[in-house]
Amino acid sequence: EIMNLMIPKPDIPQDIALNYKQVKVQWTEQLVAKQQKVTEEIKKETELLKAVADARRQKEVLEIKIQERIIETEGQRNISEINNQIVKDKQNNLADIAKYAKDKEAAGNTALYTPEYVKLQVAQSLANNTKFFFSGQDSVLGGLLTKILATKK
Repeated sequence: EIMNLMIPKPDIPQDIALNYKQVKVQWTEQLVAKQQKVTEEIKKETELLKAVADARRQKEVLEIKIQERIIETEGQRNISEINNQIVKDKQNNLADIAKYAKDKEAAGNTALYTPEYVKLQVAQSLANNTKFFFSGQDSVLGGLLTKILATKK
């Protein structure tokens, strides 16, 4: 039965130990470099995601602003159309009023200026004159008076 076994630690030559330490340092540096590379990639992906999110946000804001402008432009167009219609209706109303007044005046004149009334007015105008110079019915004034005052048979 073995109670105690002692194995001596081997002596590693100095150059091999130094080489081993350098390999360990390089291996650690590689691990650190790999980790830094992964970290940089994650940072870049995060920045990309942020940039994409910002671009989407800006696009949505721009779309909303464009929609607002479209709605505002349509509102202005509707207001303009309504104002144009009001002006057109007002002008049509004024034209209708003027036409009605002219029609009524024409109807009144038709009723007022009968042939008998015109003859009366000519007679009254001629009555105010004290002198008439014309030579018979063949003159211009004589022919005119004959036509106006002549009674139809």
